[in-house]
Amino acid sequence: MKYTPTGRDLESPNSLPLDTVHSTGDIQLDTHSLFGISEIKVTHEWFQNFRKTRTFIIERSSYAGMGKWASRWLGDNFSEVKFMKLSVSGIMQMSMFGIPLSGSDICGFLGNTNEDLCTKWHYVGAFYPFSRNHNGGSEPQEPYVFSKPAMQAMTNAIKIKYSLIRYYYTELFILSMRGSGTFYKPLFFEFPEDYEASNAVIEYNVMLGSALKLSINSGNLTE
Repeated sequence: MKYTPTGRDLESPNSLPLDTVHSTGDIQLDTHSLFGISEIKVTHEWFQNFRKTRTFIIERSSYAGMGKWASRWLGDNFSEVKFMKLSVSGIMQMSMFGIPLSGSDICGFLGNTNEDLCTKWHYVGAFYPFSRNHNGGSEPQEPYVFSKPAMQAMTNAIKIKYSLIRYYYTELFILSMRGSGTFYKPLFFEFPEDYEASNAVIEYNVMLGSALKLSINSGNLTE
């Protein structure tokens, strides 16, 4: 079966025709996926060179190696358990693609969440390199709109993230200085010769840097 990105016609009115020729002589078919990373690069360089400031750019359109200039979130997801599970492997993939600072919309972006899902997602999301509770105009999902016990649980999850910030910062800084590597990754990336690590369920066993292992309760990622 032929794969079509987004499942839509790439010749849609919202995109350049695929036979468009750029000033470099390249055609749009070969450069379509490079548009986002090209914007990121020049934006980062402008702030760095002319404003003398550090940038924090969050991008959705991306390409391998984008993490040199920006961070990323996984794009629009749904307020469903399966998307919470997919976020774990999705962030691992971003790390493999050279985008270590990435995350997913906690509680889901599209559709209405519920108290149980949102509470679980705050704990799973607390360990994302980039964390945010964000939706696209659905019912409010801030911790304070739920019951007091749920709000307290979400607050505890957020505090866990804050307690790890120095460790995260150090590990990501090391990757930056090294110029390569992964942070949020499968267990076998850190222990490639360990049979048990190679056979561990990827979504339930996450290595955070080189010294911290996250074990996610499988009940959090299933209905």
